[in-house]
Amino acid sequence: MTDFIEPRDIIPLPAPVLKLLSSRAMRLHHAVWHGTRGLWLIVLDDEQRASIKALGWEPPRPAVRASGPIINNGSGEDFLFMHRQMIGMVNKTTEEAGEPQIKGWVNVPTPVSQEARKDGFTVPPSWINPDDEVQNRRIAALKTDEYFWSRMRWWDREFKNPQYLRTLKLGELGSLLEYTVHNDMHMRWSSVPRDPATGEPLPSGREDWDISEKWDNPIYDFLGEFYSSHVNPVFWRLHGWIDDRINDWYAAHQEAHPGEIETQTLEGVAWFKPGRWVMAADPWAGGRHLGHGGGGHHHDESDAGHPTGDVETMEKVNAILFPPPTAPKALLAKRATLMSEALPATITSENHLTWF
Repeated sequence: MTDFIEPRDIIPLPAPVLKLLSSRAMRLHHAVWHGTRGLWLIVLDDEQRASIKALGWEPPRPAVRASGPIINNGSGEDFLFMHRQMIGMVNKTTEEAGEPQIKGWVNVPTPVSQEARKDGFTVPPSWINPDDEVQNRRIAALKTDEYFWSRMRWWDREFKNPQYLRTLKLGELGSLLEYTVHNDMHMRWSSVPRDPATGEPLPSGREDWDISEKWDNPIYDFLGEFYSSHVNPVFWRLHGWIDDRINDWYAAHQEAHPGEIETQTLEGVAWFKPGRWVMAADPWAGGRHLGHGGGGHHHDESDAGHPTGDVETMEKVNAILFPPPTAPKALLAKRATLMSEALPATITSENHLTWF
């Protein structure tokens, strides 16, 4: 059997898009945004939260508590808004490069062998992490045909079902999407992470605290963690699918509750005004230093939609979220205890995609 062919070798991103997405600013923004909202209530103490707040990166709506995702605080709207803003930025860069727009999946791809499939969406083989048997079983299960037909196909239909969508607030939809089909799609289409300098497999993945420049290599596009997932071409197909569910949600409410949801353009994004079905007036796309109002990916004529994140600030936030081995031993010990208590319900790795 031939080695697995990575999506970047079949459906490569346009060069200007790849340069943008693999930049240090973009990688840090994506990792820190997910990290702050995911870890805020789980492993950070008051002093760490105060430090992050002083740096402009306090998430207004944390996404996870020790018992699991928070679906009723509007954090799901932040998830949908931030990624819609990312899609707009990539679309703008693609258009400027004279390249065709990257389209999201219409349906979650059905299982097909690599020999039969030429679209770059073959499910990669699973791998073994000698330090995490739970992760091994989870990855192996996610990649099976049975998991697709018993679970993912159902989600593909349920999140398009207007009778279901009309019962949900936008924030509920976003949180439910994020912590079910979204996370599972990321891991289903993940290949074993590799060292970008040597090509050697890294079954345990990148250390969360390690943001050395070698990880900024465009070849590092592991779908299973936030510093790299958006560099993978599959990311934009699965997030296009997620983004289309917003449109289905709006259409379902227009039919069931005409006029109750008002649209608006917010920070360059087609969005919705707060009301009965929309919780947040200011969806959060990043630290306040990154853009106007709620932050996020800055849009104006001077930067052509490219991120203007303060890399130094984001590096500081990352160091608070993920202390390096040189941090005080007491802090690391406390961190390990909090993580071990949180693991059964929430996360297997601090900056990797959540597992449920």
